[in-house]
Amino acid sequence: MCRMLAIIPKRNSKVDSKILRSFKTLASCGMIPPGSKPGHSDGWGIVSWVGNNPTYLGREPTDASKDKKYDEACEKLDDLELNSPVLVHLRKASVGLKIKENTHPFVFRDWAFAHNGTIRKLNLKVTTDSQWFFECLMREYERNNQNMIRAIQEQVAGVHGIYPYTSMTFILSNGREVYAYRDCTKNPKYYGMYFTSTRDCFVICQEKFFDSDWQELGNGKLITVDSELNYTIHPVAEPIPAT
Repeated sequence: MCRMLAIIPKRNSKVDSKILRSFKTLASCGMIPPGSKPGHSDGWGIVSWVGNNPTYLGREPTDASKDKKYDEACEKLDDLELNSPVLVHLRKASVGLKIKENTHPFVFRDWAFAHNGTIRKLNLKVTTDSQWFFECLMREYERNNQNMIRAIQEQVAGVHGIYPYTSMTFILSNGREVYAYRDCTKNPKYYGMYFTSTRDCFVICQEKFFDSDWQELGNGKLITVDSELNYTIHPVAEPIPAT
């Protein structure tokens, strides 16, 4: 479980760390599932692209709202003046140890991935369900001639047919395009996904944490955003009705 954020800057604009600094408050006061303990304090990670390579600006199995390294990562973002997407994840652990290796976002080649939800009955001993999903998605990507939309459709269909899950909701990027998918079977408010535009960027987040004209992404829908901030919403699959 988590809170996720993606920021895609306009051409010739830089990502403003003020958005990330505001987002970190969700580590202590963000929305939680019914009956869950407060907070998303089991880890945080920030990834952007430097020279087309996904790069951790910071990643720790700690509470972002209390960790000075989170603020240092924001300072690093300002210093680098990056004009590439930024992915941020605040973790509330449900599967996997509270260690850096299990802290999102995960990277593979030029891709970075963050997931919110639990995919059950995987019998995983080392990695998390999120890492398993990402690895499978990358294999589908290669199998489908690097067509990411098709890969997502195939991977989602595979999980639907085999595994119980609370949510397959995720954000994925290669530093050029951003893909955000929402698919949950329970707690639709918690597993929401929203998007908006500001003067300088396009923002995707699971929770409305600043004043803007937010739109909600439907369950079972995928939003893709390119480097020109053009976005398209794609139906991926008929999800199990959320309760």
